[in-house]
Amino acid sequence: MRAQHSDASERTEAGDLAGVAIVIPAFDEAATIGALVRACRALPGRPRVVVVDDGSADATAVEAAAAGARVLPRRPNAGKGAALRHGFRAALAEGVAFIVTMDADGQHDPADIPRLLEAATPGRVVIGARTPCPDTPPARLMANHVADFWVSWAARQRVADSQSGFRVYPAALARVLAAGGAGSERFAFESEALIEAGRAGFVAVAVPIASRYPAGARASHFRPVADIARIVRMVAGKLLARGMDPVGLWRALRRRPPAP
Repeated sequence: MRAQHSDASERTEAGDLAGVAIVIPAFDEAATIGALVRACRALPGRPRVVVVDDGSADATAVEAAAAGARVLPRRPNAGKGAALRHGFRAALAEGVAFIVTMDADGQHDPADIPRLLEAATPGRVVIGARTPCPDTPPARLMANHVADFWVSWAARQRVADSQSGFRVYPAALARVLAAGGAGSERFAFESEALIEAGRAGFVAVAVPIASRYPAGARASHFRPVADIARIVRMVAGKLLARGMDPVGLWRALRRRPPAP
């Protein structure tokens, strides 16, 4: 399905978050979720925040609700992909034009949301592309580079920081993904979402953001070897179904991500 959307002239107004929902999947994030939700709610327009509590055993739901989020509980834990689809459906039911996704561990700065929204249009998926810093684990950097290559190939466009969970999805794309357009349940969902976006005609745009590793945050649930292996298998399956898509590889290697 090709995306039916307006051209790049239709951008959100800077600071206008009235038609925006922020969806945050969370699993055992009681240490960071409250501060994150409060910072999001403090943005101009006090945007709605949806926290999908994906089977947490701690006080994640209590902290998120106290900070002003709408909390959607899920039991048992079903993974990031399932949580995001659940959050998309809830946000879309409220008629939003764009959905911002963030990780719950405090790695993403809510102050960057207006910058991402300035680059957003109905035909773009905007990625907050992390700038490496001395605290970035080398294994994570290598895994991300591997994933970027495979995802770009299958998406038929150059994708920067394909593993970043800080994104802006237009409603039309979120609706496709919520309905099962990307079927992966865990971390592979976000890679598959970019592939389906590219194949449906949405352009991936990168906005540079700083990497943050807050004190007190729990260790990442992402496992570089196991999760990247799952992502590569998912991507390889899509490429094999298209005869390895040599045109997609050519486009990914030749085209740089467009500037926001």
